[in-house]
Amino acid sequence: MNRPDNLRGDPQRPIGVAREDLEQALRETLARQAGTPRPLAVDPAGRAVRRAERLQRRRTLAGVALAAVATVAVSTGMAQLGTGTARYTSPTVVLGDPTGPPATSAVPSVQLDGPVFEGLSLVTGSTLVVDGRGTDLGAVGPVARGLRTGDGWLFIGTPGAAGRTVWLVGSNGTSRVLLAGADAVAADPTGRRLVWREGTELLVATIANGQLLPGLRTTVPASATPVGFVGDDVLVRVRPDRPGFALWRADGSPFRIGADRSVLDVYGRLPDGRLVARVTGASSRQCLALLDPARALAASVTGCSGPPLGDGPGSVSPDGRWLLVNGAADSRSANGTALLVDLGQAFGAKPVVRPVGPGVAGAAAWPAVAEEVVYPAVDGTLVRFDPDRNPVQATAAAVPGLPAGQWPALVTAATL
Repeated sequence: MNRPDNLRGDPQRPIGVAREDLEQALRETLARQAGTPRPLAVDPAGRAVRRAERLQRRRTLAGVALAAVATVAVSTGMAQLGTGTARYTSPTVVLGDPTGPPATSAVPSVQLDGPVFEGLSLVTGSTLVVDGRGTDLGAVGPVARGLRTGDGWLFIGTPGAAGRTVWLVGSNGTSRVLLAGADAVAADPTGRRLVWREGTELLVATIANGQLLPGLRTTVPASATPVGFVGDDVLVRVRPDRPGFALWRADGSPFRIGADRSVLDVYGRLPDGRLVARVTGASSRQCLALLDPARALAASVTGCSGPPLGDGPGSVSPDGRWLLVNGAADSRSANGTALLVDLGQAFGAKPVVRPVGPGVAGAAAWPAVAEEVVYPAVDGTLVRFDPDRNPVQATAAAVPGLPAGQWPALVTAATL
């Protein structure tokens, strides 16, 4: 059976194609196929990106975990030991370079000659005067109190708008700021410890190698003022405008206000540990008393037979025999008169009390060996006298260049 092929009578496309045209079409087809990208079975770039993302996530999680552990550790270390109890802390951080330039050599314009200044150390303005010769302390000052330590000086500044500053000056004259911005500061007699109030907290730190080591802190009233150390304890005046003192046992115990409201002033400490104070006695009479720190400052002995005492600082001699204190102001002396009280006979029927000179304005310098004592008076002079002489023969001298209403800060030797 002769059946025709599938070919139609009229072909849809020409079959007479030249060789050149066929080669050109083949080239175009192959070129289009080569230009079309094919998906790869493995994507190296994508794999690298995904691997980097996984590493970054792992590192982030590890960093967060370490930060959480560090936060817990620090929080645990700084946590309070108990409700209302004292806790360990670091002292105030001082911003800036704490070390100042060395002090210059002798200042020719400051030469204090005369018997009053013989063997005496004091600070006036920013000048340290030792035995009548001055040395510029640079940025140190003004100073309220100074202690001569074994390797230099410890200076406590006067109160200012930014609080008080404490400097440590070496024997070579270099100065270092130990503490800045404190509301009230006191040092122990050895010059090795500081106590200060910062807001509503009382802090204690030890001085070692020119630095403050971490100590204890406790919450106190905002008006509390540290007065000084009584052994390992801290004597605190609860309010500056009212009677009342308290002891903070700086052993981790909380501060308790339970203070005797009859105590007006505390002047110093006897060798047996008792404190010499001014208290309110019967009929509101002001009397001398010896307070026992072991019995919450209870008065062990009281003497009201002497002349009335006035406001202001007082000072007890290192051997506990003498008290230098202000008498009550009267019409003859608006600023009061300095009185020398023999503490060995102050609590009997006939106390021995002698007038010395103008009222006391600051802490006195009681030499450990010398026979004479020096104190800054309210009139700006320095008064020197021998307590064993009766009647007292005092010598006064003004400090040249001292502004009116100010007095120099005496530098006493730290006790070991």
